[in-house]
Amino acid sequence: MFLSAAIIGYAVWRRETIGAQYFYGLLFVAALVILQRVSNLYIAFLRGYKHFSLAARQMVWSSIVNGILVAVLSWRYHFYGFMWAMAASFVFNIFYIICRQRFEFRWTLDTKKIWGLIEYGFPLMLIGFLSTLFLTIDKLMIARMIGVRELGLYSVAILSYTYIGNIPTAIGIVLVPNFHQKYGESQNAADLRGYLSKSSQVFSDLMPLMIAVGWLVVPFFVHAVLPDYQGSIEAMRALILSGYFLALLHPYSYFLAVIRKQVWLLPILFVACGIAFFCNLAAIRHGWGIVGVGVATTVVLFIKFTATYILACEQLFSRKEYWKNYAIYLFKFFFMAGTLFALNRWWPGAERSFWQMAGQCLIFGIFYAPFLWKLNEDLGIFATLKKKFIDKLMPENNLADRGT
Repeated sequence: MFLSAAIIGYAVWRRETIGAQYFYGLLFVAALVILQRVSNLYIAFLRGYKHFSLAARQMVWSSIVNGILVAVLSWRYHFYGFMWAMAASFVFNIFYIICRQRFEFRWTLDTKKIWGLIEYGFPLMLIGFLSTLFLTIDKLMIARMIGVRELGLYSVAILSYTYIGNIPTAIGIVLVPNFHQKYGESQNAADLRGYLSKSSQVFSDLMPLMIAVGWLVVPFFVHAVLPDYQGSIEAMRALILSGYFLALLHPYSYFLAVIRKQVWLLPILFVACGIAFFCNLAAIRHGWGIVGVGVATTVVLFIKFTATYILACEQLFSRKEYWKNYAIYLFKFFFMAGTLFALNRWWPGAERSFWQMAGQCLIFGIFYAPFLWKLNEDLGIFATLKKKFIDKLMPENNLADRGT
């Protein structure tokens, strides 16, 4: 509320100098701050009460609705359309949750506990604010320095990036309570070593596969369904590469928050916002457009991941061990990126044909299969997925196995 009031006050104070478009834009931002807080509160309730299935569905539908609204309204109504799309997305989140889950609780104020909660929660609130700012910088700079038409094109990249980013977020919804439970049993950070290593391995092995699907498949659908958005393809490809570092960032930032070192994340986020601003500014001034902004975002997320990774690993691993793992993560990223760039270079225009696109996917799958095989050998991923999904859908197989 205080932040919204400050934004409104600034807009009224500078109304004569900032112009009508930015005046109303700031009023929208003030409303968006409140809507986002309410939306995040209800999402936090879902996770706190362990309604993970509903939370996962909400994330999927929210991504779809947000992507469609931003693409359509930004293209048609430019800056105002983008702001209305963001507001409508938060309203959708709120009503989607309210319509499917009622939360009943009594408001109480325990003065003995309030200071400890503020001490733990205030840095997390600042982290949330800086994270929102970080995710908004590229969109605001595109709208301000390049144009709202390019922002509409960039919305395709945002939609693809959002889908990929929702994968580690969805896993994190389940991962964080387990982190808290395990750490709460002994207050020993070393007990989280296995959780951290396994979750990082899963992200580093599965995210390249998800990114490859976006890189190869989304352009085909853009050509087939949204030909006016063909100018967004290269920006989308540049941006979704950052999904790899975004996914790896999650478990290490969760770990720092669980062991009550969340304040360490604040300078990382603050510096990341500054680097993002200057990198985007340099990309735009050099004429690299929305593709350059996508590349800049990937570079900044790599820096952000590296800093968070080092801080977290200093609490658990020897330097030799965590630098070895870091080198493995980078190798997987460059292997993925190199393979995708090679497919584009050796098979240009494949996105215009379904069979050529499918051929690219098959080739990438063949090259990447050893990583998936190693992941399955280490963690038994395929057996776990079979037990969780296939055996539930085909219970007669279980009966047959028991009969033998």
